[in-house]
Amino acid sequence: MPTAKTTVKKEPANFYEDNYIPYRKCESGSRILRNPSEIYNYLLKKVYKQDPYCQDAAMILWNHCRGITSRNYVCGPAGSGKTYVWQCLQEIYPKIIIVDASTITADGWRGENKATTFLSQVDPADPDVIVVFDEFDKLVCPRYTSGGDNVSAAIQSEFLKLIEGKALEIKVSNTSSVLIDTSRMSFVLCGSFAEKAREIARNNSKKGFGFMSETIVHEAFEDELVLEDLISFGLIPEMASRATRLINIHPLTEDDYIHLIIEHPGSPIKKLEKLYGLRITVSEEYGRRLAQNAFHAGLGVRSVTAELQRAIDAEIFLGFRENNKTPKKEVTLG
Repeated sequence: MPTAKTTVKKEPANFYEDNYIPYRKCESGSRILRNPSEIYNYLLKKVYKQDPYCQDAAMILWNHCRGITSRNYVCGPAGSGKTYVWQCLQEIYPKIIIVDASTITADGWRGENKATTFLSQVDPADPDVIVVFDEFDKLVCPRYTSGGDNVSAAIQSEFLKLIEGKALEIKVSNTSSVLIDTSRMSFVLCGSFAEKAREIARNNSKKGFGFMSETIVHEAFEDELVLEDLISFGLIPEMASRATRLINIHPLTEDDYIHLIIEHPGSPIKKLEKLYGLRITVSEEYGRRLAQNAFHAGLGVRSVTAELQRAIDAEIFLGFRENNKTPKKEVTLG
């Protein structure tokens, strides 16, 4: 009598084995997603001087792909790359949604953009997304109605429904709705919290008195923010207690901007070359002036890109004025 063939169930590979497959598959960038170090190296080619943040972002994404979700706060000055890192990661993990938190209103308050409006972009059958809320500090900062109600606190209470990991019912039409499981989502809440950073710098600065005394001046964002600082700024304690991590990003120096503009693979010049399809040459003096403007204005790389784009447009227009048939293939600035 033939014996029955037994089937041995093959156990899934551990994350450190070569044949490991991430819990959440993604065709784009799937090789990179197998290894947080690969994600980190990918970011270093695009982001300058924010290595610790790139490492944190790599671990957030890698853990998310394995089914380990998180709730993260990111604090740092304008233009430091808080949201840009996630725009880069969208290229290898498209299921990243970026939301402007400053436009969000409370339920029952004026406006259409509620805390859960973005869920209309989520597939209920595949809700494994990372949601990045930009300008989150604008939402947290207390705002009061004429009756004295704190609108900010009300909106944050709505956020608790999201980050607590419950199934939320979302209307898709006047007659039907769907359930979306937010426990499969990770959240990144980004904001500058600049007023609080400046307050901390003032409090930690020390003015010297008397002969040989030393004056110590702290700059904004030199001292890292902690959750207690965010709470004093306006974050409700219930939101703070759900945090997996708090990430602080430090501002770039003037020399950092020079290196980023002229030499780094993620230079805005290289991006604009690809966008316009021409070669862009920038003199050392012009590059230094761009760096100085970005550093002193505190607006970051976005201001550099905008200034470069205006200058390139002017050169291209001038080229057509001089020869209306052949556009320039190379632009020299400075």
